[in-house]
Amino acid sequence: MISLELARELKVAQLPWRPRRGDLVMDRLNIAFIVLRDGTDDAGSVEIDTAQGVERRPSLGLTWIPRLDQLLAFLARRGSFKLSVSPIEEGSHSCLWQITLPAKAGDAISASMGSFSASDGGEAAGQALHFLLSEAAWRPGPAL
Repeated sequence: MISLELARELKVAQLPWRPRRGDLVMDRLNIAFIVLRDGTDDAGSVEIDTAQGVERRPSLGLTWIPRLDQLLAFLARRGSFKLSVSPIEEGSHSCLWQITLPAKAGDAISASMGSFSASDGGEAAGQALHFLLSEAAWRPGPAL
Protein backbone atom coordinates (compact mmCIF):
# COMPACT_ATOMS: atom_id res chain seq x y z
CA MET A 1 0.00 0.00 0.00
CA ILE A 2 1.31 3.44 -0.83
CA SER A 3 1.89 6.03 1.85
CA LEU A 4 -0.79 8.57 2.62
CA GLU A 5 1.67 11.36 1.75
CA LEU A 6 2.26 9.91 -1.72
CA ALA A 7 -1.49 9.41 -2.22
CA ARG A 8 -2.04 13.09 -1.38
CA GLU A 9 0.72 14.11 -3.79
CA LEU A 10 -0.94 12.05 -6.53
CA LYS A 11 -4.25 13.78 -5.77
CA VAL A 12 -2.61 17.22 -6.04
CA ALA A 13 -0.93 16.12 -9.29
CA GLN A 14 -4.46 15.35 -10.59
CA LEU A 15 -4.48 11.57 -10.79
CA PRO A 16 -8.08 10.97 -11.89
CA TRP A 17 -10.28 8.94 -9.56
CA ARG A 18 -13.79 7.61 -10.01
CA PRO A 19 -14.95 5.97 -6.75
CA ARG A 20 -15.29 2.21 -7.05
CA ARG A 21 -16.69 -0.25 -4.56
CA GLY A 22 -13.84 -1.55 -2.40
CA ASP A 23 -11.53 1.45 -2.87
CA LEU A 24 -9.64 2.56 0.22
CA VAL A 25 -9.88 6.27 1.06
CA MET A 26 -8.65 8.46 3.90
CA ASP A 27 -10.20 11.63 5.22
CA ARG A 28 -8.34 14.73 6.37
CA LEU A 29 -7.98 13.24 9.87
CA ASN A 30 -6.19 10.17 8.40
CA ILE A 31 -9.10 7.87 9.14
CA ALA A 32 -9.47 5.02 6.65
CA PHE A 33 -12.77 4.10 5.00
CA ILE A 34 -13.93 1.63 2.36
CA VAL A 35 -16.02 2.88 -0.57
CA LEU A 36 -19.32 0.97 -0.71
CA ARG A 37 -20.75 2.05 -4.04
CA ASP A 38 -19.41 2.97 -7.47
CA GLY A 39 -19.47 6.64 -8.40
CA THR A 40 -20.79 9.69 -6.60
CA ASP A 41 -24.27 11.06 -6.07
CA ASP A 42 -25.53 14.33 -7.62
CA ALA A 43 -23.87 16.32 -4.81
CA GLY A 44 -20.47 14.68 -5.43
CA SER A 45 -20.59 12.55 -2.29
CA VAL A 46 -19.18 9.05 -1.88
CA GLU A 47 -20.86 6.31 0.15
CA ILE A 48 -18.38 4.91 2.68
CA ASP A 49 -18.29 2.42 5.54
CA THR A 50 -17.28 4.18 8.76
CA ALA A 51 -17.25 0.97 10.85
CA GLN A 52 -20.13 2.55 12.79
CA GLY A 53 -22.47 2.81 9.83
CA VAL A 54 -22.77 4.06 6.30
CA GLU A 55 -22.15 7.74 5.55
CA ARG A 56 -21.84 9.96 2.53
CA ARG A 57 -18.79 12.20 2.38
CA PRO A 58 -17.77 14.76 -0.25
CA SER A 59 -15.31 13.15 -2.65
CA LEU A 60 -13.07 16.24 -2.59
CA GLY A 61 -12.49 15.72 1.15
CA LEU A 62 -11.27 12.15 0.62
CA THR A 63 -7.89 10.92 -0.59
CA TRP A 64 -7.90 7.74 -2.66
CA ILE A 65 -5.23 5.16 -1.77
CA PRO A 66 -4.77 3.29 -5.07
CA ARG A 67 -3.73 -0.36 -5.15
CA LEU A 68 -0.67 -1.62 -7.03
CA ASP A 69 -2.79 -2.98 -9.91
CA GLN A 70 -4.49 0.40 -10.32
CA LEU A 71 -1.17 2.27 -10.32
CA LEU A 72 0.29 -0.14 -12.88
CA ALA A 73 -2.78 0.29 -15.09
CA PHE A 74 -2.19 4.06 -15.18
CA LEU A 75 1.52 3.53 -15.95
CA ALA A 76 0.60 1.13 -18.78
CA ARG A 77 -1.45 3.89 -20.41
CA ARG A 78 1.77 5.79 -21.02
CA GLY A 79 3.42 2.81 -22.67
CA SER A 80 6.01 0.31 -21.61
CA PHE A 81 7.78 0.23 -18.28
CA LYS A 82 9.99 -2.28 -16.55
CA LEU A 83 9.00 -3.75 -13.20
CA SER A 84 11.57 -5.77 -11.28
CA VAL A 85 11.61 -7.27 -7.82
CA SER A 86 14.77 -8.45 -6.10
CA PRO A 87 15.68 -9.48 -2.56
CA ILE A 88 17.31 -6.72 -0.51
CA GLU A 89 19.71 -9.18 1.12
CA GLU A 90 20.36 -12.85 0.56
CA GLY A 91 18.13 -14.87 2.85
CA SER A 92 15.96 -11.84 3.61
CA HIS A 93 12.21 -11.81 3.06
CA SER A 94 12.35 -8.11 2.16
CA CYS A 95 12.30 -7.14 -1.50
CA LEU A 96 13.24 -4.08 -3.50
CA TRP A 97 10.67 -3.13 -6.13
CA GLN A 98 11.94 -1.06 -9.03
CA ILE A 99 10.06 0.62 -11.87
CA THR A 100 12.00 1.97 -14.82
CA LEU A 101 10.38 4.29 -17.32
CA PRO A 102 12.04 4.24 -20.73
CA ALA A 103 12.06 7.49 -22.65
CA LYS A 104 9.46 7.80 -25.37
CA ALA A 105 10.33 9.10 -28.82
CA GLY A 106 10.71 12.86 -28.61
CA ASP A 107 11.38 12.94 -24.85
CA ALA A 108 14.13 15.34 -23.88
CA ILE A 109 15.67 12.78 -21.51
CA SER A 110 17.80 10.16 -23.24
CA ALA A 111 17.58 6.39 -22.65
CA SER A 112 15.52 6.39 -19.49
CA MET A 113 13.19 8.88 -17.84
CA GLY A 114 13.91 7.48 -14.44
CA SER A 115 14.05 4.60 -12.07
CA PHE A 116 11.96 4.46 -8.91
CA SER A 117 12.67 2.04 -6.07
CA ALA A 118 10.92 1.18 -2.82
CA SER A 119 10.39 -1.75 -0.47
CA ASP A 120 6.72 -1.76 -1.54
CA GLY A 121 5.54 -2.20 -5.13
CA GLY A 122 2.77 0.35 -4.75
CA GLU A 123 5.18 2.96 -3.44
CA ALA A 124 7.59 2.45 -6.38
CA ALA A 125 4.73 2.61 -8.90
CA GLY A 126 3.26 5.65 -7.14
CA GLN A 127 6.60 7.46 -7.29
CA ALA A 128 6.90 6.75 -11.02
CA LEU A 129 3.34 7.91 -11.63
CA HIS A 130 3.88 11.06 -9.57
CA PHE A 131 6.98 11.82 -11.65
CA LEU A 132 4.99 11.46 -14.87
CA LEU A 133 2.12 13.61 -13.61
CA SER A 134 4.17 16.43 -12.09
CA GLU A 135 7.57 16.49 -13.81
CA ALA A 136 6.74 15.23 -17.27
CA ALA A 137 3.30 16.92 -17.37
CA TRP A 138 1.71 13.70 -18.62
CA ARG A 139 -2.04 13.16 -18.31
CA PRO A 140 -3.35 9.59 -18.06
CA GLY A 141 -6.82 10.29 -19.42
CA PRO A 142 -10.04 9.31 -17.67
CA ALA A 143 -10.26 7.59 -14.33
CA LEU A 144 -10.10 3.80 -14.25
